[in-house]
Amino acid sequence: MNNLHRELAPISDAAWEQIEEETTRTLKRYLAGRRVVDVPTPTGAGLSAVATGHLVSIAPPAEDIIARQREVRTLVELRVPFELTRQAIDDVERGSDDSDWQPAKDAARKIAFAEDRTIFNGYREADIQGLREGTSNPVMTLPADVRNYPDAVLRH
Repeated sequence: MNNLHRELAPISDAAWEQIEEETTRTLKRYLAGRRVVDVPTPTGAGLSAVATGHLVSIAPPAEDIIARQREVRTLVELRVPFELTRQAIDDVERGSDDSDWQPAKDAARKIAFAEDRTIFNGYREADIQGLREGTSNPVMTLPADVRNYPDAVLRH
């Protein structure tokens, strides 16, 4: 998906490559929820919903007809506006490999945290139930010291 409008931005391919590398690295560092749930592979802006594999019975259009509707989850687009300096972009053409992409990295981090909060806690406005609310497993209290997490998990 190209929601950065590359064709409109006066940014060289080399600068785009660096921006993508930095934001991808940032996303991978902070995205935790994708490690525990299936996230569909991006297919572009045309994808508006994902099938759950379930049918929901609905009122039939006429007598002696059974009507079922496929259940889908509509997608939510999250965006964080950011600006990069012209100097950081142009410096790449002069051989810089340390341009300041921090605004893009900060935006990627915000998106990662928002996605993780949605996966784990849900997002009521988007009708998304989080793992915490939807789990069928008993809720456990974790110890204050993270070094004791493995033992606490093993006991449950």
